[in-house]
Amino acid sequence: MKIFLDNRTVEFVPARPENPMNSDLIVESAVPEELRIAWDDFCRYERFRKLLIIDPGFQEAEESEVFRTFMTFFKFVPAAGGLVKNENGAFLFIHRLGYWDLPKGKIEKSDIAGPGHTLHDPDTARKAAVREVKEETGLKSVVVIKSLPSTWHIYFAKEKYCLKKTQWFEMESHSGQALKPATSEGIFLVKWTPPENIHCILSHTYGSIRELLLEIVF
Repeated sequence: MKIFLDNRTVEFVPARPENPMNSDLIVESAVPEELRIAWDDFCRYERFRKLLIIDPGFQEAEESEVFRTFMTFFKFVPAAGGLVKNENGAFLFIHRLGYWDLPKGKIEKSDIAGPGHTLHDPDTARKAAVREVKEETGLKSVVVIKSLPSTWHIYFAKEKYCLKKTQWFEMESHSGQALKPATSEGIFLVKWTPPENIHCILSHTYGSIRELLLEIVF
C-alpha cells in the first residue's frame, strides 16, 4: 500500500527489503512513539524518498493495527471522485492549481446515502463522487459503472497534516454535454483526453493520480 506525500511515499510492506536504498527510511516497530519519530524524521528530511513501515500481517489498511496507529497522527479526510469515460473512449480531466487532475472532493454529511449509512461506506462515496464530478465539470448526467482502487495521500493544511482517502469510481458520460469548469474551486479547464494522449497528463499530475491511471488505463 502506498500513501503519497507530494512525490514521496509512505509504504506498508510485509518485510524489510533485501537491498534498501539510501533514500529509504525503514521502521519495524508498531510502538506509537517510535512510529511517530520515524514519521517526523521523514517529514523533516527530504533526502528520504520512502518511509517503509514493516507490517508482516498487512492486508487491508483499515484492518492493520499499525496502520490505525499511523492514522492517529493525522486529520482523516474521506473523499470520492470519478474517472469518466465517453462514448469515444476519451477520459475527462480537470486542470487545477497547475496540475492535471480527476474530479474529486470531500465526502460531506449531505452525501450520506440514507439511514444506516455513514460517511465511510461505498454507497455514500458513490453519491459524493457523482456530485463532485457534476460540480467540477459541468456534466449533467453520469453513470457509475464500478468501483476502482482507492488512493491515499497526505497534505498540509491549516497547520496540520491531513490523510485523505479517495474512493474512485469508473463512470460513463456523453461527450455532447457542455463542460463548465468550477472556477470558484480553482478549475479553469475541463478536457476530454483520448487514451493515446494520457502520457502528457502523467508528467503533469499528482503521484497518486499517476499511479491510478497506470493501473487502470494502461
